Amino acid sequence: MLHFLRSINSKAKKGGPSGPRKIPPPRKFKEISSNLADNEAYLRQEFANISDIVFRRFYAGEVKFLAVWFDGLINNRVSQDIFRALMLDIPDKRLLEAPKEKRADFINLRLMPFYDTQKAIDLEEIKHWILASKMVLLVDGCPSGLMIDAENRPQRPISEPIVEPTVLGPHDGFVENIRVNTALIRSRLGDAMLKSEDYIIGRRTSTPVTLMYVADIANPGIIEEARRRISRIDIDGVLDSSYIKEMIQDRVFTVFPLIKGTERPDIVVADLLEGRFALVVDGSPQVLTAPSIFIEFLQATDDYYINPMVVWFIRSLRYLAIFIATNLVGLYVALITYHQEMIPIPLVFSIAGTREIVPFPVFFDALFLLIVFELLWESSIRLPRVVGAAINIVGALILGEAAVQSSLVSPTLVIVIAVTAVANFALGSGYDLALAVRIIRLAILAAGGILGFYGIALVSLFFLLHMAGLRSFGVPYFEPLAPLISKEMKDTIYRAPHWDFNERPALIAGKDTTRDNTPPPAPPANNSFFNARSKKR
Repeated sequence: MLHFLRSINSKAKKGGPSGPRKIPPPRKFKEISSNLADNEAYLRQEFANISDIVFRRFYAGEVKFLAVWFDGLINNRVSQDIFRALMLDIPDKRLLEAPKEKRADFINLRLMPFYDTQKAIDLEEIKHWILASKMVLLVDGCPSGLMIDAENRPQRPISEPIVEPTVLGPHDGFVENIRVNTALIRSRLGDAMLKSEDYIIGRRTSTPVTLMYVADIANPGIIEEARRRISRIDIDGVLDSSYIKEMIQDRVFTVFPLIKGTERPDIVVADLLEGRFALVVDGSPQVLTAPSIFIEFLQATDDYYINPMVVWFIRSLRYLAIFIATNLVGLYVALITYHQEMIPIPLVFSIAGTREIVPFPVFFDALFLLIVFELLWESSIRLPRVVGAAINIVGALILGEAAVQSSLVSPTLVIVIAVTAVANFALGSGYDLALAVRIIRLAILAAGGILGFYGIALVSLFFLLHMAGLRSFGVPYFEPLAPLISKEMKDTIYRAPHWDFNERPALIAGKDTTRDNTPPPAPPANNSFFNARSKKR
C-alpha cells in the first residue's frame, strides 16, 4: 500500500492529470497476481456490465500480455504504436532476457521510452488508472503492471471566451480539459517559481484539481490556508469549479462573490503575478482565483489594454451603473410614494399625467416589471441562442408596449426599468456581481416602497456593513478602500499607467512586493540625430 501511495503522489507528465496530492479514501489493497488469468478475472468482475471497456489479450513471442482501457478515451494511434512495438518491432529474445517478475520494469525502462508510464503493484491502483482514462498493461508471470498515459478524452477546441469577450487583448479561453488549461497558464507565465499541486476530489468522480501559485510572490499563509480548505473537502462528485468555490469561501451565506471565476488565461496570469492563487478543475472552463476583492468585479479585461485616461472615464460609468442598477427603481418608487416634494413641479405633473389611469400603486407596478425583466433574463439564458434573441425583442418591445397601452404600468416606469437593465449589463466582467445586484435591487425596492428614503438608507447601510465584514482568505473584501491603502488606489476608480504599478497588493502578496521598476516614458534626452537630419534637408 505504501508503494501505491508513493506512485499516486509521483508526478505524471503530459496528457492527463498529474499525480494527485490527495486520493479518494479509503481503498482496499489487492496485490497483482503472477497469473495473468487471475488478474483478468478480477478486473472483469470489477468492471462487470460495462460495455465500453476493452480487454485486449495478445502475445509478444512467447510472453502473454493483457491491455485494458475504456473505448473512446485512449488515443488509437498511441495504442497501435505500443502494440506494434511489443508484437512486431521488438525481438522475442529481448523479453525473455528479463526474469518473469521484472518484465514490467524491463518494458518500462527499455522498450517504451517515448511514453509516460508508471509502475503499479496493486489491482485497486490498476482499477483507478483505468477509470482515470489510462491504458493499463499486465504481463503474465509479473506481479506488477504498467500505466500508460495514452489519454485522448473528447474535448472542444480552444475558442474565444463566451462570458468575458474582449475587443483588445488575447482571444483564447479555457476549455474543460485541466491539462490544456494549465498549459495555457504556463505558456504565458514561463517562471520556474510557478508551482502546481495536484489533488483528487470526489469519492465517485475522482476529479483532478490543480492549485497554482508563484512561490516567491504568493503569501505562504494564504497558500497553506488554501491547501487546508481543499484537503477537507469530502464529497461524492465535483462537476464544476463552482462546487469547489462554495466549499472553500470564507462566508457561507452571502450574495457577494468571494472567489473570482474566469475563463480568460490572461486574467489568471495577472492574478498570479499579484500574489493570488488559482484553482484549475478538470471538466470546468472556469478557473478560480483568490483572494478576491470587491473592486475586481467592476474591472474589465479591456481596462488594461486601452489608454488609462479612457479607462478612468469608463470605470466612472461602471460605478455609476452599479448605483443605478441597485437604487434607481427603489428611488423612483420612494419619490412617487413618499417624497413628492423633492420632484420639480413640471415633472410632478408629467408623472401624474402618465399615472392617472394606472390602477395599481407604483410599488406593485415596479415589482411586476422587475419580475417580468428577471423572467426575460432567465429565459434568454436557458433557451437556445437563436430563440433567445427573439425572446428579448418580444419582451422588450411587445410586452412593454402592451403593458403601457393597457394602462397596467406608466411609461415613465418602463423607462426607469429599461435604464436599470442597461446599467445591470454594464458591470464589467463580473457576472457573479450582476447576480448579486439582482437581489440587492429587489431589497432596495421593497425598502423604498415601505419606508421611502429611510428604508433605502437602512438597507444600503446593511449591505455596506455586511460587505465591510467579508473576507476572502482573510483579506478584507473592501481593500484598498477599507482599510484605506492609498498607494493601492492606482487601480480602483481609475487605472494608473503600467509603469506606475510599482508594488503588488500589500495584503495579498508575500515577500516579493516589487512589480515594476520601469521609468516613466520621456522624450529623447539628446535630439542631435534629428537636428542633423533637419540640417541635411
